[in-house]
Amino acid sequence: MYARAVDGAALRLRELHHEQWARLGLAALALASAVASTVVYPPLAVPLLAGGLAVGALGVRTLWQHWELLDRLAGERDAHVIPEVLACASRDATRERRHEYAASIRTGLGQQRIPREPCVLAVAEELQALASELEDDGLALDPACAVACVRLLTELAESPTLTTEELRSRVRQIRLGFKPGPLVASRR
Repeated sequence: MYARAVDGAALRLRELHHEQWARLGLAALALASAVASTVVYPPLAVPLLAGGLAVGALGVRTLWQHWELLDRLAGERDAHVIPEVLACASRDATRERRHEYAASIRTGLGQQRIPREPCVLAVAEELQALASELEDDGLALDPACAVACVRLLTELAESPTLTTEELRSRVRQIRLGFKPGPLVASRR
């Protein structure tokens, strides 16, 4: 990503964050006013209720847009200069999540949750090595590589459309993200 694109993304994230809270706050106010108007002036209750629901729906849509942009940016290493994006990506690199991914790989390969496509079978050894590295608490995993791991596991579980070389390349890229050192602490 270019610096200008990162700055634009950071600005858009802030705008969406403010917009979602403004809309959800206005929706809550309109719904509370609808309830109060049933006592004070009942004919106003229905329009306030409809307005509150409509603005609430817009707030939920904005919340979704914020989450979607954040999720997309989490996989971009250059976007990790944005604290919110780094925090989102770092959650995938915690000990608990890494152990979950390792277990997912092992049980997926053993119980055929990950479809036994030829490309998966050809890379099974590398996937097992990735699972071992995910479980190694002496290694730290780059947050962008952790996000790439999540995306790879999701893609493999749904329906692998990768060639053997593409899969092998993606597993290698993830494995290059391991460095000696403490892993990211859990943020619960």
